[in-house]
Amino acid sequence: MTRPKPIKSVALLLILALAVPVGLFALNATGPGTRPMLDRAIGKLHTSLVSGTAVDSGQGKNGPPVVEGNWPPIKGEAYPDLILKDQLGKTVRLSDFKGRPILLELAAIPCAGCQAFAGANDLGSFAGVASQSNLDSIHKCAERFSSVRLGKDKNVVFVQLLLYGNAMSSPTSDEVAGWAEHFGMQRSDCNVVLQGEASMLSPEVYKSIPGFHLIDSDFVLQYDSTGHHPEDDLYRDLLPALGTMARERPAPAAPITPGELQSNPFGA
Repeated sequence: MTRPKPIKSVALLLILALAVPVGLFALNATGPGTRPMLDRAIGKLHTSLVSGTAVDSGQGKNGPPVVEGNWPPIKGEAYPDLILKDQLGKTVRLSDFKGRPILLELAAIPCAGCQAFAGANDLGSFAGVASQSNLDSIHKCAERFSSVRLGKDKNVVFVQLLLYGNAMSSPTSDEVAGWAEHFGMQRSDCNVVLQGEASMLSPEVYKSIPGFHLIDSDFVLQYDSTGHHPEDDLYRDLLPALGTMARERPAPAAPITPGELQSNPFGA
């Protein structure tokens, strides 16, 4: 019998060594609930986009860092500063919102739960992705469990971090802008959609979608409600805590314009 050539044997072993871990990861990720779209799509996701470790000062496409600190974040520690484009294409630092509680949502376009949390069951789904029918939008949930109106209450910042686009890679600027427009996420100082970068993607991040982080006014991650088995329950823990944080901090006063100063009898 002719023995296989050594080069072909080594190549076969390398292929198997790569295929088995990826297959096990896909099986581990599969489960009920809000994740069926992402679970089916994981097989199409390039290995380099779901592999890796925590990012420290991860580099963006054009070189400058998009993350300053450890990514993914660690509960009880300072949140990593994210330097990313918003829905208008402008660069934003997450730390610019320090001083107010931040509700940050980890989202992906091909995720039925993310579509529902964004409001698809009221506004229709985005990019033809099915929405999870039994899930209220996070805006409705926040109003019910926090007495907070996301995007309207100035003492709370709501940030959607869109990490995966419809092609199961980091989203394009057009996808981020389209997502924001479709779901009524108009840019303001308390309402932001951020465009995730490829350097931020990993198996750990993938497993956290859909999910929510609650960052306090000191920029520390206090509540982590992500993944199949969240450390903090969204409805019993995170959202009530958001309401408490919002009530503890008065809303910032609106800036006074020069015209208002002139018409104010008590102005200088």
